[in-house]
Amino acid sequence: MHKLRRLGIALILAISVVAVTGQPAHAAPGRADGKRITLLVHGFDREADVNCAGGWKSAKDLLTANGWTNVYTFGYYTGATNCDVKVDGTTDTRIQEVGRQLAWTVYYYWSGRGVGIDIMAHSMGGLVSRAAIEGVRRYGAAVSATDLPQLASLADVGTAAWPSGWPPYLYIEDIVTLGTPHKGISGVLEACALTHEQCSDMREGSGFLSWLGGLKSSEMGTDYTLLGSGYDDTVSGESAVKGWDSDVSHAAVYYKASDGDTITHTEMRTEKATAFDAVWRNLDDRGSGYYNPPLVQGMYGLYNHMLY
Repeated sequence: MHKLRRLGIALILAISVVAVTGQPAHAAPGRADGKRITLLVHGFDREADVNCAGGWKSAKDLLTANGWTNVYTFGYYTGATNCDVKVDGTTDTRIQEVGRQLAWTVYYYWSGRGVGIDIMAHSMGGLVSRAAIEGVRRYGAAVSATDLPQLASLADVGTAAWPSGWPPYLYIEDIVTLGTPHKGISGVLEACALTHEQCSDMREGSGFLSWLGGLKSSEMGTDYTLLGSGYDDTVSGESAVKGWDSDVSHAAVYYKASDGDTITHTEMRTEKATAFDAVWRNLDDRGSGYYNPPLVQGMYGLYNHMLY
């Protein structure tokens, strides 16, 4: 049984639980430019002991310095530390299942109360975020208040089990992915896939990636920004921008800064100071040249609501 753990989060939400049907009892939140509640979702970690606060420090510092007031980290390994919200799991927990747990987290805290959120995700975290939406679109079903964990206070969640299945709907306005293997990874994951199911899911042509399909929207519409690096030795720039497929409207692949500096896989979630030469796409506007660093461009992706 997968458990939800609540670690030191201060959410400004009512705790009352009401009966919910398969259709929202209220209109979807309106889309608009703004600084919504933002979840930061980490990537694959072979040791399954991610430090959410440390890994996302640069992003959280940038967002809060620019006016975001509700930025929370989401962890999905039992051994993860310093995560605002954490669900149990290992590197053998399939990505689809992690996405299901993320979907319930988003639904319970926000969507079920009519609140839209944004997500910034690194590496596998982008696949987890997409899986949350895909699963709800395919399998989402009505849920009763009696099926949900009865939490006395959001300040002291403790441990609670999510229902089986998927929640009925989600409200996620923007998703920004940083070095996410949308087209999979080859070579570097071959050995990892033998011992970690999550690596197997990320292999090019995997059943999971086939299930995931294209970029799907939540019930309020979801705008995606896909960012990658041409010097990422884990996830190719081409995979990070989903091969520039027709459903990709906001994307960039970074190359070199004026001083010759490049961006590694890890630096996709930490680089915020230097402009880099990049190939980019923004709706019908496409080109190349010096471009905002990943975290800054990601911040703009969170702020802007423009759908493709």
